[in-house]
Amino acid sequence: MSNDEDEVIVGYLIQREYEEEEFDFWDPENEWQDDPNEAKLYETEEEAERDAKALQSEDASMEISVAVVIEDDEEDEDEDEE
Repeated sequence: MSNDEDEVIVGYLIQREYEEEEFDFWDPENEWQDDPNEAKLYETEEEAERDAKALQSEDASMEISVAVVIEDDEEDEDEDEE
């Protein structure tokens, strides 16, 4: 795994690419959303992968994948350096 040691994974999103570099994000209650903040944040990669596979089987015309959500920790960058 080549993640930076300071990166903290906060969850996983299910996304689908509908155009090159254009994504929608999955929320079970509201379906596909263009804002990732309105999507369901999965706690485990396994749960997200399971739902992504189910969605992919329903719509094989779209590329559906799981995206890792990393904690945005820009403000605390200087504190961690010693």
